[in-house]
Amino acid sequence: MGGRSVLCAAVALVATACGGTTLPESAPSSVNASPTAADPATPVERAPELSRSGARADVPDAQIMAQLARRAERIAKRLPPVQVPVDVDRGSNRALGYQLMIEFGYPREQWGYLDALWQRESGWNHLAENPSSGAYGIPQSLPGTKMAVVGSDWRTNPETQINWGLAYIGARYGTPQKAWAHSEKVGWY
Repeated sequence: MGGRSVLCAAVALVATACGGTTLPESAPSSVNASPTAADPATPVERAPELSRSGARADVPDAQIMAQLARRAERIAKRLPPVQVPVDVDRGSNRALGYQLMIEFGYPREQWGYLDALWQRESGWNHLAENPSSGAYGIPQSLPGTKMAVVGSDWRTNPETQINWGLAYIGARYGTPQKAWAHSEKVGWY
């Protein structure tokens, strides 16, 4: 997709989301990122005693969409290809997360914080659900339906979840490092 098409798609998405239009449910996406490196079909189970409850602060949809529009503008400027770190399995949710983090405009130095945050929250499993809080997906959105502002495939598409999570972090904390620091302090971000 060309830069102008990406920007137009983001602007259309912003207009739809900010106009109050409800996004319909759709079939699962064809994105093929594995929940875990060991067994892609097995969801990572969360320990019931885990007190972490994910991304639960309210951030208005308009702020999430503004973050996504800024990402689209950066992509439209034709960024060079993203080189995923060698310790990240190509084709994994982590690799997608790294790529999208760079496209959002975060520097490489933020990767360790984002990786640690989402490793702890979900193990990068896009099907992870916290049984005690109901937080869902890679960013552990609470409730998971918040991610519908980015795509109706939020239940199954890691790219939708990561895009929402990065926009949430940008709107709420500014950087993954600050989100990680908040999570370390209070147990959620």
